[in-house]
Amino acid sequence: MIELQIAWLLLAVLSPTAFGMVAETDAGSLAENRVVAVVDAETMELASLPAGHWLAQADPVATEEAGGFWARVSDGLVWTRDTIRDVMMPIGVVALGIGLILACTLAWLLNLVALPGNWLAIALMALYAWLGPETGRWQLGLVSLAIAFVLGLVGELVEFLAGAMGASRAGASRRATMMAIVGSIIGAIVGGIVGLPIPVVGPVLAAILFGGLGATAGAMFAEWNDGKNWRDSWRIGQAAFWGRTTGTVGKMVAGLLVLVVCVFGVLF
Repeated sequence: MIELQIAWLLLAVLSPTAFGMVAETDAGSLAENRVVAVVDAETMELASLPAGHWLAQADPVATEEAGGFWARVSDGLVWTRDTIRDVMMPIGVVALGIGLILACTLAWLLNLVALPGNWLAIALMALYAWLGPETGRWQLGLVSLAIAFVLGLVGELVEFLAGAMGASRAGASRRATMMAIVGSIIGAIVGGIVGLPIPVVGPVLAAILFGGLGATAGAMFAEWNDGKNWRDSWRIGQAAFWGRTTGTVGKMVAGLLVLVVCVFGVLF
């Protein structure tokens, strides 16, 4: 018994923090036994205390360090989410769900002017899934997000393939390709303003048509300015038109499916 007391005394001298610290360092054993061995600083004898009593007296700094950086990041994200929820929830879950659908619709229309509208809609859906209700009718689950992400990739693939078969493949210069993009953006904006005499979808169809015409005009002007004749410029302009139109239509269809997934995910 004396030898054991001397050993504990040497441990205390070499490591002053040994007093009152856990003798059993295995966390699994600690959770299982729920008893820790400590040294009585006055009698130098072993004693046992409930684990909960020892943890309540543990150094808060050591406890925080045990959590690590990622634990603090996780706590910060949870706090941010809960704070934003407290601000938004008075608006009402129904209003938030309808607001998400309207925002995704506006994002979908951005595809007409060569902006990443599909990915903006997917980002809004992800934000709603994180901040919105976790259960109930107005919840947006991970399955809906996964489907929307795949559709976004399909839209990008269609646009890429259409561009590859457009003006560049027809022999257009880099300048002509850039001018086709600029012309398509300007044409889509003008088409969306002018519109077509078709209810609801008139502005969308006009933006697609005028976008293709703008791509044609931009590519032809660049090629003609570089010294090519009108026949070669027209051939490249036609390729720019079909490449732009096919890519836009494919991306718009994929974006429309993303919007449908959003509506069904929120409302049903």
